[in-house]
Amino acid sequence: MDRLLAMEAFVRTADTGSMSRAATQLGIANASVTTLIRRLEDHLGVILLQRSTRYVRLTEEGARYYERCRSILEQISEAESVLTERERGVLRLETPIAVGHLVLGPALAKFSRLHPDLRVIASLNNEVDNLIKRGVDVAIRMQAVESGELVARLIYRARYILCAAPSFLQEHGEPASPAEIVPRQCLGFAGSPSGDLRIWNFRKGEAHHAVRPEGNLFFNSTDALLQASSHGAGLIYVLDVLAEGACRRGDLVRLLPDWETDEQTFYAVYLRTKFTPPKVRALVDFLASHFGTAGDSAPIPIRPR
Repeated sequence: MDRLLAMEAFVRTADTGSMSRAATQLGIANASVTTLIRRLEDHLGVILLQRSTRYVRLTEEGARYYERCRSILEQISEAESVLTERERGVLRLETPIAVGHLVLGPALAKFSRLHPDLRVIASLNNEVDNLIKRGVDVAIRMQAVESGELVARLIYRARYILCAAPSFLQEHGEPASPAEIVPRQCLGFAGSPSGDLRIWNFRKGEAHHAVRPEGNLFFNSTDALLQASSHGAGLIYVLDVLAEGACRRGDLVRLLPDWETDEQTFYAVYLRTKFTPPKVRALVDFLASHFGTAGDSAPIPIRPR
């Protein structure tokens, strides 16, 4: 029996709650995971996992053994990293769809050139389910993560901005203040099937103005909002980091830059361990640098008056 592989199969099964998921992450057959864990139990003389057709759970002895195994596997990874600082292997990244399309695609092209021995598999979705269960190494999240198992590192603070296409402004004029925004000309973001709309908030000193979009186009995709607005469909209220490319190309114009708007934070989330794998550390540091300098070194163009 390969005891080290058996321990890794056991830890992955406990983390994911599934032998099949553990097998997928390890790149071996389901039957191999079952055999490894059974032989490990025979070797130890204890039952590590309670199994049924619906779940896999740690026994009391399994819980104690799990903590030791996880620590041992982390120490092995750390020992291997001493011999080489090169980031290698496969890293699974998960990101919201709009961020993946508009921001991370170009950024990861640069990252891949810096780390040619590391294969990044990026999954674009808006799920917030258990990262460990799905074998995700790093996830981009737009809210803080409160969990003793995870670390959430702040990588960017974004602001919503008001935008429209030059053709739209030529036809309808440019609002000089939030009070001049016509709700019927505003494209909305509907974040749920129930149609909950994002309200546009503007503040300057003691003044506060809220706009509820009432246009005839609503999307649950920022990418779609940007495309529609770029074709002259109306005003939009989107995050600066997502609209930056369209503004630089001249497809959209940023409006009312002297008004403060709502903030949205971005976090890189990964598993809390005593030793952070070099591949995870490399990506998180890169994202913090990339996002963190975007707003300072490359401000979004503002329409000249």
